[in-house]
Amino acid sequence: MKQIVRYNSGFMALVALLAVIWVTYTLMYLLTPYFGDDWGYLSVHRTSTGLDGLYPLHEFWLADARHWLHSNGRMANYLASFCLGVFPKWLIDVILGSAACAGAALIVRIGGLWRTDGYGSMAVIIVAVYAMLFPWWDMMFTIDFALNYPFALAVILAATYMFGRMKSADGKAPLMTSAVIIVGVVAGCMHESASLPVLAGVGVWLWFHRDDNGLSPMQRRMLWAFAAGTALATLSPGILFRAAGSEAWRVPDDNPWILVVKSAPITLIVAVAFICSLICSRRMRRMLPRIAASPAIVWGVAAIVALGPVAAGGIVGRSGWFSQAYALIFMCRWIRMSELRLPRAVTVTAAAVAWIVTVAQSIATSVTAVEFGRRMEVIDEAYLESADGVVFADDVDYLTSPWWTLQRIDHRTQDMTMERENIARYYHREHLPVILPRAAASIDFSTLHTARFNSGAVITTRKPEGDSCLSVTVIPFRRAGREFYLIMPRRRAAWGER
Repeated sequence: MKQIVRYNSGFMALVALLAVIWVTYTLMYLLTPYFGDDWGYLSVHRTSTGLDGLYPLHEFWLADARHWLHSNGRMANYLASFCLGVFPKWLIDVILGSAACAGAALIVRIGGLWRTDGYGSMAVIIVAVYAMLFPWWDMMFTIDFALNYPFALAVILAATYMFGRMKSADGKAPLMTSAVIIVGVVAGCMHESASLPVLAGVGVWLWFHRDDNGLSPMQRRMLWAFAAGTALATLSPGILFRAAGSEAWRVPDDNPWILVVKSAPITLIVAVAFICSLICSRRMRRMLPRIAASPAIVWGVAAIVALGPVAAGGIVGRSGWFSQAYALIFMCRWIRMSELRLPRAVTVTAAAVAWIVTVAQSIATSVTAVEFGRRMEVIDEAYLESADGVVFADDVDYLTSPWWTLQRIDHRTQDMTMERENIARYYHREHLPVILPRAAASIDFSTLHTARFNSGAVITTRKPEGDSCLSVTVIPFRRAGREFYLIMPRRRAAWGER
């Protein structure tokens, strides 16, 4: 009886944590205004006056084809432009909040810790690691990035879970076959950095099972569809040009080794722990062939292969999303197969602390996001009323959210010129938005030459040149018929960046 109670309490704690993540993360999506790439994809089919964007909605395929040729072949980005053009923001936000929760649940489910007697506390810890230590700070509460990472992960994990459940499917049902092929193609082309490593992992697993005909007819069809989708995303000319380094403007955040350390520390920790267990434990060495022949090898290989895009992509943060998720699944399966059990007092205490910290951080962050969302609404309203695009407001480039938010609250920054251009296009405005410090509202711009502010911002009529531009952001604007320049110190890099 004690064992049953322990099992139920651990599972209920896991379900409660997932419920809190679903509610608070959905609120975060609802409270985060359009940001960054959202404005670009929003303007593909829509503007503030209706479906009169760059492409008519019935020509979405032209927009997607251009995107495939010049940017990338990710289904996530195609969904971004289509969904932002068709669906209300609140509906997209609810879907993304659900996907964020589903990703955590699927990691535990595929890892074998879901409703598993004696491992409830470990499952809670795994979900807490996903919620607290993944790079949510890297604009993951914007719609486009959420579709590319948390949503893409949930879709691919759901497809692989479905793949594993079709072991006995004979493939004779036409409707089911069609559905499986569609799911496979969509999952495969969600994001090449996610699907290609999984395909490599499945390939290694099949090599170990090459003599026992390990796939059912339906699984084979889904695998081929998944491979086709992966090829569609990976062989996009835009991605190939990016991989070849043809984008001169893209400067890596750091060298490849440091990128891996910063972006996928969980993968490295799991890898080191596994190698140390092989070195120190004869029992683990005897288990190695069994682990290699199990589905665990899929996720171990996928986690390592996914480090390639991390090192090559040049971006700190979100690039390690998939590798770390796959590493957690591998660790879960490794723990289950080795029947590793720490003292119950240790796991229960660790799970309780992880549960409390995750819940507190999630709730506090969503509450704090309300204030930031209101500030951006006021700025947008002022921009629409401004004749020259100038808005006087709190200097949002220097707003810092409290430390407990872990920099998950995104707000508009003026060093993103493309974002400002997309905002002006969306609202059919001639002038790009420029946010000046509130103290500048009392300045007579007809006679102004230079004004300095406590935030470090400077408004001047003289354009900075040469090396003086390296450490500042320069934004030109017109006011009172004169040309001015807003000069600001470059915004502080997000956690994890250099």
